[in-house]
Amino acid sequence: FIDDLNMPALDKYNTQSGIELIKQKQDYSHWYDRDKITVKDICHTQYLCCMNPTAGSFVVNRRLQRHFWTCFVSFPEQSALLTIYSTFVKGHFEKLPFKMQVQETASGVIKAALSLHLQVSQNFRKTAKNMHYEFNIRHLSGVFAGLLQAKPSEFTDAEKFALLWIHESERIYGDRLVSNADLRKYRNLSGEMSKKMFPKFAHFQRYFQERNPEPLVFAPFSQGVHDMVDGGCYDKIKDMDRLSAILNEAMREYDSSNASMDL
Repeated sequence: FIDDLNMPALDKYNTQSGIELIKQKQDYSHWYDRDKITVKDICHTQYLCCMNPTAGSFVVNRRLQRHFWTCFVSFPEQSALLTIYSTFVKGHFEKLPFKMQVQETASGVIKAALSLHLQVSQNFRKTAKNMHYEFNIRHLSGVFAGLLQAKPSEFTDAEKFALLWIHESERIYGDRLVSNADLRKYRNLSGEMSKKMFPKFAHFQRYFQERNPEPLVFAPFSQGVHDMVDGGCYDKIKDMDRLSAILNEAMREYDSSNASMDL
């Protein structure tokens, strides 16, 4: 598999050495060992390549391209994404005995997640300074992977499940942002989306206020580090004092069997 086939920069001869090497193999099924001055035959191999849609030359040597079947896959429409992720989430809720009020909130969470992803991808574009600002379906799937960690024993009300969406979104999107200004912009988008999709939970705004926002943390070690032996319990941590106590406990346990870390 060759990723970003169109990314190698052109040299002064208007060619690309990496592309030329691949083309030689595809044309003649061999290349030369320059140390031993011998031919190396390459057999029984297939190549799957992809091109970067937002950067690079956007043109591949036609003598190489003729060896490939070329297709273009666009980002799915919102309606297609809604169908895909609704299937995952509803399957999770139907398999486990969640309360009806939590199940009814799931559709709103799905729509909120899709809408917020669209806004983030439109407002935070990749630049030369922030090359990692590229939000695609992999990041959207990361949000839903977090949502699917919810269990009926911990998520007994709709409000908590909506809070889980806010937390997972900030971990996926907010943690990738490099400046306070970008983070404030993201939190404004997330706050407005939560207000729009969950108007009955008006107190959610305390998590988005600019001064002293209330911390929102879900983690698999919510019941303590010893609970991680059985896979942990993905739940909301009450406050920063509780989080600090859990992390200090983990640090003491680590230091008891390893070189001490002064953190």
